[in-house]
Amino acid sequence: MIDFSQASSADLLKALKQGTDGVRSVEAAVWLLERHGVWLQDPRLRPYVDGGVEDDGTVWAGLPFRRVGDAIEAGAFGEEWDEDIAVLRIVLSLWGNYPISLRYTCEYLSEGSLGLVAKALFLASGYDEPHQLS
Repeated sequence: MIDFSQASSADLLKALKQGTDGVRSVEAAVWLLERHGVWLQDPRLRPYVDGGVEDDGTVWAGLPFRRVGDAIEAGAFGEEWDEDIAVLRIVLSLWGNYPISLRYTCEYLSEGSLGLVAKALFLASGYDEPHQLS
């Protein structure tokens, strides 16, 4: 396992992108992490990132969604929920079997973050860009 605690945000992002295995929902989760811009830089997330090195030297990373979710519930990222925690919970839900209440989670989101989440959901569904809904 690789220790990402000293990795740059760019290196962590690159490793997370390598760890998606082409799964659209995981790619969307990484996209949301990148666009939201908080958690790639926040040192509190780093101890929970898993990763490794492929035979060809490619470094990959992933988020063990249950362990990160348990850490959120235990207060490891702060005692109070805020917008950043809400985005992280949505990332975890896109990453794996981490159920959330979309209604209550979205109550913490600003209009800008809600737009990012909406686009991430479109990306997870296989669309490149959100389409006009009728």
